[in-house]
Amino acid sequence: MSGREKTKGLFSKLKNLRFAPKSILTRRSVIVLTIAILIGSFLGLWRIRNQAQRQLEEERARLASQDIVPFEKKLCPELASKDLTIWQGFRNSRAIVRFKDNYFVATDGGLVEFDTEGNLLRHYSVLDGLPESDLLSLAPLGAKLFIGTRTSGLVAFDGQGFESYRWADRSAQAIMALLPEANRLLIGTMAGGLIEFDGQQFREIKAGADRQRLIGINHLSTQGARLFVGTFAGGLWIEQGARWSQFTVGSGLLSNRIVGVVADGEKLFVASDYGLTVAPFSNLAADQTSAKSFRTVAILPSLSSMIESGSNLLLCEDNGESFMLSADDDLAHLQVNRLPWNKPAGIAGASLSVLGPELWLLSSAGIQRAPIEDLEVSNKSRSLPFSSFGKINGNELLTTNVISALTLDTLGRLWAGSFRNGIDIFNSGGKKFAHLESDDLREINFLTEDRVSKTMLAATSQGLLRFNTEFRAIDRWSTADGLLSNSVLQVGIPAANAAEDKTARDKPTIACATSKGLSLGVPGKLRGLTTVQGLPSNSLYTLLLQGRSIYAGTLSGLALIEDGRVVRVFKDSNSNLTTNWVTALCVVGSRLFIGTYGGGVFELTPAGELHSFASEAGRSVVNPNAMWTDGARLYAGTLEGVMVFDLHSQNWTRVTDELPSRTVLSITGDEHFVYFGTTGGIARIARAYWNQPA
Repeated sequence: MSGREKTKGLFSKLKNLRFAPKSILTRRSVIVLTIAILIGSFLGLWRIRNQAQRQLEEERARLASQDIVPFEKKLCPELASKDLTIWQGFRNSRAIVRFKDNYFVATDGGLVEFDTEGNLLRHYSVLDGLPESDLLSLAPLGAKLFIGTRTSGLVAFDGQGFESYRWADRSAQAIMALLPEANRLLIGTMAGGLIEFDGQQFREIKAGADRQRLIGINHLSTQGARLFVGTFAGGLWIEQGARWSQFTVGSGLLSNRIVGVVADGEKLFVASDYGLTVAPFSNLAADQTSAKSFRTVAILPSLSSMIESGSNLLLCEDNGESFMLSADDDLAHLQVNRLPWNKPAGIAGASLSVLGPELWLLSSAGIQRAPIEDLEVSNKSRSLPFSSFGKINGNELLTTNVISALTLDTLGRLWAGSFRNGIDIFNSGGKKFAHLESDDLREINFLTEDRVSKTMLAATSQGLLRFNTEFRAIDRWSTADGLLSNSVLQVGIPAANAAEDKTARDKPTIACATSKGLSLGVPGKLRGLTTVQGLPSNSLYTLLLQGRSIYAGTLSGLALIEDGRVVRVFKDSNSNLTTNWVTALCVVGSRLFIGTYGGGVFELTPAGELHSFASEAGRSVVNPNAMWTDGARLYAGTLEGVMVFDLHSQNWTRVTDELPSRTVLSITGDEHFVYFGTTGGIARIARAYWNQPA
């Protein structure tokens, strides 16, 4: 049939339909209309479905792009120079792993490598490429060891060198937890959220339908498809199948600071810094987080760690006190038992770890280990057979890395004071002569030598102590001797002490900056200067004695004192001083430099005017004890390294990479070296280093 014949046939049918009976026409019209409606509805639904799917995919892509974390990757070169030396302690251990057949330990003094017998193979510091010394967590993944730092982000180590990853859009602060999995690394930060790294890019993982950032993460672990995220103040988060649940003290936890999580069968044990709780998983439905799901097993204040070892749970407190309970016991009969062991004195920051067939305890006192199979268990007692791991020469280590005061005596010995652990004394080669510590000698604010009497004065929170050349304390001056306060921030010895009379040597004249004013005179005959006599504040931080004059830096300005009277005060209201908190003073020839807390460095001109260096050096925080000169340069220690002022060229430079920590608390030196006391140890830098071309 031709096309014309087909067309004629169609018109014939339409003609017949036109003249068909009305009932037949109605039925056929309804059918055609129904089919048309169904087709239209199907097409509409199909278009709506496709549009919704496109929108959903676009939203997923948008959210995924939002979660991508931009980062900067940087190779960290070594700073190899005979002019640079780092003195640190590295007993304070935070994490231990096996990597490339050896043990690696994260400490507050860098990365330490031991062989399987505990022999020290190498100590890695900032001079080896670490971006900082204060390390918190470790995780081996593939051919790299990943390191979590306190302030410098994530670091990767391949056995030869270091590379750092910094996230450009957030401040991570401390990386307290790392969890390696088959194809990713989970990174728990204090402020930057929970971050996933697949080796190529970083992506943030957010919780709940509102995609909440997880803050203060200090624990990560898994059980099957469940992810456990413990936080510092937000309780426990559990993720399973993309569904998140949060549990807090309202759910029965003893505290919102989580220190350990163990999932054993159908029971979940959660340790906080106040004790241990447990709940069956059947109680932990996502819609029941407000219910009292957990019940208390034991109240253990200062609990710091919990791990699973076989069928047992092992727990420890911050001071190393250890406990055990059997996870196989039913919920109604769980009992925690103390595990005695021979603890080192003064232990703090203890945490437990299982590595291979051994149990490890890390703390400020170093590393202890015990074979798990050798744990002594009997019906009456249980104990931990710990033995010390790591052969370290303690004579070459700082007792603590937080160095608040430094000075050199006439015999060339370096006295290093700390905030909490007394004084270490070293020779020029870094060998420790002695460690001085007692109830009266812990928090060291300042050290200076009385060169006439050849005694060392230590300003502490418990008064002023004097030591002879044999390191014996021969005097302690306190409020009973006339000090305005036992909290002595700095001490000065006037030039009158140069007199060679016996009285001056036995009872040297002193000027003490205290938390309640300035004390002047000799012990037993001290007089005080306070705001009543014209000081701008009773909180004194620094002193500079110049003949008849004393400059006193206070919380509220700088005071000039002559013959025991306040004759002038410099404040932001009557001078160019922009920050009243004066923390450090240093004189170079006729030039007086003033360090402030947040306003940077000023100079007091001979005309009595203050000149600010903020435009050249910035408004830095200059720390107490952290301003010193070698005659050619002025060194000012800040929270962000050392500002160095070349007195010849009048140029400022900043030093950071050569320091174990950017926070510089104290500075001293001699004709050969400059010593920088930081929160991460001591950097000794030869003066010749500054003369090298940039």
